[in-house]
Amino acid sequence: MSGSERLASGQRGCSRRGSTASSGGTSDSPGDEPGSVSAGSYWQDPLAIDMSRRAVPAPRVRRALRAVYVINETVNPQSPDSLALKCFREACEDAHAVLETVPFGRLVLGETGTLDCFYNADVAVVEMTDPYCQPSLFYHLGVRESFSMTNNVVLCCDSNLTSLQSLQGCYGNYIFIPYIVTTSGKVFCCEASMMKCLTEMFQPHFNLEPLLMPLVDRLTKLLEETQINSCEYFRESIRNEIRKAREMYSGKELREALARIQQQLDSVELLSADIVMNLLLSYRDVQDLNATIKLVETLQKLPTCNVAELPNIKFHYCFALNRRNQPGDRERALSVILPVVETGKQISSDLYCLCGRIYKDIFISSDFTDYESRDKSCYWYGMAFEHEPTLHSGINVAVFLMAAGHKFDTSPELRKIGMKLSSLLGRKGSLEKMQFYWDVGFFLGASILFNDQTKIIQASEKLYRLNAPVWYLASAMETYLLYRRFKMDTSEQPLAKQDLVDFWMEFLLSICRDKAPTDKFLVLILEPTKVFQPTHLTVSSSDKDKAVSMWHVSPAEENGIHTWIFSVTSIRGVSVSKCNERCCFLYVLHNFDDFQLYFPTELHCKRKQTAVIDRLKKLR
Repeated sequence: MSGSERLASGQRGCSRRGSTASSGGTSDSPGDEPGSVSAGSYWQDPLAIDMSRRAVPAPRVRRALRAVYVINETVNPQSPDSLALKCFREACEDAHAVLETVPFGRLVLGETGTLDCFYNADVAVVEMTDPYCQPSLFYHLGVRESFSMTNNVVLCCDSNLTSLQSLQGCYGNYIFIPYIVTTSGKVFCCEASMMKCLTEMFQPHFNLEPLLMPLVDRLTKLLEETQINSCEYFRESIRNEIRKAREMYSGKELREALARIQQQLDSVELLSADIVMNLLLSYRDVQDLNATIKLVETLQKLPTCNVAELPNIKFHYCFALNRRNQPGDRERALSVILPVVETGKQISSDLYCLCGRIYKDIFISSDFTDYESRDKSCYWYGMAFEHEPTLHSGINVAVFLMAAGHKFDTSPELRKIGMKLSSLLGRKGSLEKMQFYWDVGFFLGASILFNDQTKIIQASEKLYRLNAPVWYLASAMETYLLYRRFKMDTSEQPLAKQDLVDFWMEFLLSICRDKAPTDKFLVLILEPTKVFQPTHLTVSSSDKDKAVSMWHVSPAEENGIHTWIFSVTSIRGVSVSKCNERCCFLYVLHNFDDFQLYFPTELHCKRKQTAVIDRLKKLR
């Protein structure tokens, strides 16, 4: 079957105008995007977070406006400050807003509950008549502005014209409302200069109150016109907590930290797209698939939140279902993602690749016998490559064409893809300048496809140094396993660096496995020149004279020592590095330098340390 026929077969197997297409949503659904989304935007951390911040916000049910007023506990009940607070209470009642008051002293002291209340209110009102309070109040208003909380009201009694004029140069973007208190105790909005002008125009007995707006009416109108945009302070706090957790923790500790953070999300308003995306990316990196699925399914059940309908959220939900692979998971993932890609609208190639990924895993799980899934995977990766040619989609298309029997020397389609991949690889620039694991991983995939052993070795080492996440390595190495299985046998002699290539491929594969060996290890010895030397290491369970054995793989220099055998008595100890949990030190006697050993994972490192210590205890 030719490549075009295979793609047509795949297209028939998943028609782009199938019956499920109607569930893809209308043009104004949150799943639609106004423009093209570049490849990698759904899973490369910086791009994914940036896109989620621009995503359509979840609709919310109108709730009561939350207002806060800073009170000075030392003033008397008939002071202008107290009368202004009374007016604000009446305004809140008229506008059906919820009012909370916070003491000025507690705000200045930075009490957590007081700060949360002040920063998270929809509207904050402060009374600035007392010059002593002004610096602190302006500071806290500035903090609110930093959280995009822009509904800030400054009140000032117009009894001191000089103080008022000095304040007018400071209020910036705040809503500034001067007011006066009449002899009868009524409060009106009015500046002193206007009041002076009015008194000069009219006789002393003339009643000016009908010409002025009561402060209650001004505040009521302001509250009624205020758009609810709260929780930004809490959102920023959550973002910072997630960021710090990802920087400080890994593995089980990061899972626990993320669980604690998620417990704080007790309001739909906190579930902004970027916070959800931060959580999903973090869950993905620690492979907490259950947490990813549970979070998205919880969002799906909330009637006032449509974050789960965004295509990038669906992407990570389907990715987690596919990876978890419990009964029905992959079918569920396809039922979610296929309606999105079958709409015929312009979507990100990431979604096409995810469809290819799911069918690819079904093909691998069938022990490479489900040819229908093979062809569907080839079709969807081909769609991605046609939509936006990338190394990701192109490498997979080429591998699946090889799985179907194509050869580079006889298949025009495969040669065409190979030439395009060469061009894309060249645009990436030199390996030394690549800083992101995904670029290095695709460089490795292309190098494997072209059988460039030098680049395979270099890219493998850099991928390890970058500490690429397991989920990404697993995806890249599964593509390698497909290639290794279906590449055509040749009569050519093995190339000189084949042993090193085999070592690195097995080294990266061991990172993806859940279990670590107990007696045979693949390690990297860090030489004094900071060069990694691939090495085999064994721990004997019975021979005292050969407790630990090590030998280099294809050493670059023939001269020198490349094999070591250490007896029980010559080993002084072993310890895990505090700077890198994948590294440990082997201390031995009669050797100028101790050995700094790097293992595929932290688990391998600890398993080796345990194995050596156990052997020493048994054999001594």
